[in-house]
Amino acid sequence: MMVQETPTPEGELVKKSNFREYVISGREFKYRAPPCEIVTFENATALSGSWEHGLAGVVKDGKFYHERFTKDANNFRTKSPFWSNARGEFKLDLEYVHQMNSKTVEECFTWFNIGQYWHWFLEDLPLIEAFRKKECVIFTNVLTQWQLDSLEFFPDIKKRIVQLDTPISINCKKIHVATYPAISYRGKAATWAVEFLRDNLKGEPVEDTPKRIYLSRNDAVARNVKNEAEVIDMLVDEYGFFPMNTHKENSMAGMSLQQKLNMFATADVVVSPTGAGLTHTHAMKPGSTVIDFNHSFEVAEECGWNNIAIPCDLNWHTFEAETLDMPEERPKPKNSHMHVNINKLRETLDNAKIRKAS
Repeated sequence: MMVQETPTPEGELVKKSNFREYVISGREFKYRAPPCEIVTFENATALSGSWEHGLAGVVKDGKFYHERFTKDANNFRTKSPFWSNARGEFKLDLEYVHQMNSKTVEECFTWFNIGQYWHWFLEDLPLIEAFRKKECVIFTNVLTQWQLDSLEFFPDIKKRIVQLDTPISINCKKIHVATYPAISYRGKAATWAVEFLRDNLKGEPVEDTPKRIYLSRNDAVARNVKNEAEVIDMLVDEYGFFPMNTHKENSMAGMSLQQKLNMFATADVVVSPTGAGLTHTHAMKPGSTVIDFNHSFEVAEECGWNNIAIPCDLNWHTFEAETLDMPEERPKPKNSHMHVNINKLRETLDNAKIRKAS
């Protein structure tokens, strides 16, 4: 069947639009985070979208809705069991998917998601505020273990979730979707979404646990620090930091969510390249310090993590690193590796009033 991409209508307001304005290391950040709404489609069909669950939209009366409640990217538009090119008016192959796997229900929320760390915690998990407005089943794609760990903090929601093998279509008399409280580009999250994490995902300080932590990206393909050995030696020898994520034995990937939250709740200072490792800085104590570094062309706009600072009363400092080569696996400028100027790092530590170890 042919369908037409159509803007998502306004729905029931859960949280208002939020204008944010703050300063990090002399750089001003301004943006408006979108409202969170529940949009209801009657006698419609929900789709699980691309193979990665982007463009997981709703079809009704020949119209295809996905804007504001699902992720959009070029690869989602071309890699899907439902379509070959989802743009404007396009052909939707529903019958093939119906034969493969389909469900018919009375009422549901759909929560198909791309399973990426920042998106889950700053965009998806806060949607729980919307899910609590209506008592019905919540359909998701199969979730990762760390996603399931996060839902342990919300038992009332977890018991309503039904994980589905995808691709799938769902015919329903009432399909509810919740719109994201953030703009993915540059990580523009709403204040209330950060407060939601701060108030619901809490850690407990642990005795005999490092209070100064350096978080490596050694386990990632992109944005590695090429002179990291030099960075770590300086932080450890001069300031008493403890490095994490540098090898398998101290990898955060092997930690439970609660262990990660406890680590941040214990830390007074965290130093890290900008990235997903900073997602749980919301669990740090008010007055704690975060120092991150990024490419010069990124620091003035990237706010996916530093926007956590103000609602959580953190002292956040950012400085520029030197941009090096791009990884072949992810050839984009923002994924380039970096070199950290040690003197600039010392200067930033001094500006943040971090004293050297005695």
